[in-house]
Amino acid sequence: MTGPVDVPAERTYFGGQLLAFADRVESENVPGSLDGLFARHVLGEGTSIRWHVEPQLDEWLKTNAGRLESHSALAVLGYLVGQRPAWLPVVSDVLVNGLERLVGRDPYPADRITPMYSAGIVLGLYLAARAVRDRVPGFLDWLRKSFDHRLREPNELWIDLMQRHVLAELTGEPAKVSDLAAMTDNALVAAFYLLASGTSVTRETPEDLHVAKRRAMLAFLRADPAHLEVRHAALWLHFAEAVAATSADQLVVSVPQVSQVLSRFPPAMKRWVWDPSHHKDPKRWRVDAEREVQAILWVMLRAVFDDVVDEENLPKLGHSAYRADFALPRLGLLVEVKYVRTKHHFKDVEQEVIIDSIGYLKDSERYREVIVFIYDDSCSTEHHDETRRALIDLPGITDVIIVSRPGAIPSAAERAAVPPSDPSAP
Repeated sequence: MTGPVDVPAERTYFGGQLLAFADRVESENVPGSLDGLFARHVLGEGTSIRWHVEPQLDEWLKTNAGRLESHSALAVLGYLVGQRPAWLPVVSDVLVNGLERLVGRDPYPADRITPMYSAGIVLGLYLAARAVRDRVPGFLDWLRKSFDHRLREPNELWIDLMQRHVLAELTGEPAKVSDLAAMTDNALVAAFYLLASGTSVTRETPEDLHVAKRRAMLAFLRADPAHLEVRHAALWLHFAEAVAATSADQLVVSVPQVSQVLSRFPPAMKRWVWDPSHHKDPKRWRVDAEREVQAILWVMLRAVFDDVVDEENLPKLGHSAYRADFALPRLGLLVEVKYVRTKHHFKDVEQEVIIDSIGYLKDSERYREVIVFIYDDSCSTEHHDETRRALIDLPGITDVIIVSRPGAIPSAAERAAVPPSDPSAP
């Protein structure tokens, strides 16, 4: 990363740099901006930026009617449908026609003018192709082969890394990243983005990773984001906000932090193993009951909170004994886990939580709040909001987190067709 040697004093402060990088990204936070859409994809919705990159779709389609088959227009639509799947029926024909035309092209023509060296376009095209993969199955294969093409020679390592990020998304095989010490600043922050996204792995030692992260942070503090492309600024802001979040986690332990950790359950399941039948020795991690969900949450919570207690016994209420799934005594917090098998089970779970919460908190001097975590194996998302609203107003219920079965795990009916000990599965 390049920038002025004499950095203004106010820019040396971390908070000031966060604002400066956010301002640079904001310059492309306009409807239909390819760089702005790339930045939102990298940074997500959790950043301080309020995104305005989604255009009025009908108006955008009319304005760009003459260039809808261009790489950049297709990439823009890829980002849009990735964020708003409900828009797919409106643009699916446009995506199919455009991607079918690209499949027959040479990704690295003799004049070396190719969109394959634009990280924003490649990522957007991948999102577009993923949205219509059933109609244009050949494009994802064409894209994968383009990353192995003999003429592929990106002139910057960060572009190579972003291509490998997309390839890892395509294949499910994370890229291998090494020699962080020799990387340029922009390549280094791209490597950290891949590591954070789960699309790369590294054999660097913890000490080497610490040194690389320290170098990246110094580069962030010294840089003038006005001299950076917005794509680079977005990657740097992603890195710095992750550092800020980690630092805050280490300094402050709170009930909202527990909710935040539990709400990360869906992305944490991205690498959940359910191998297809054609694998020689398929491995499948079943989630068939509440105890399996509890095991996953134990790993997530224990990795962050030192005082989490498994199955905390609580004082009896009348003739009834109560035992919470997890407890964090320092916060006076209990975590109750429920497993929903069908859409009709939500009503039963609501009644169970109502009864349990009274028993958990009544006459308890140690615990004052409860977070309810519900795993919906039926993926009946239309019932989530109603159940959450029914429970969140109960005395002592601090949060209600409802997640659906991840796509990697087959439905209950498909799992039931295969005994747990049988290595074959649908």
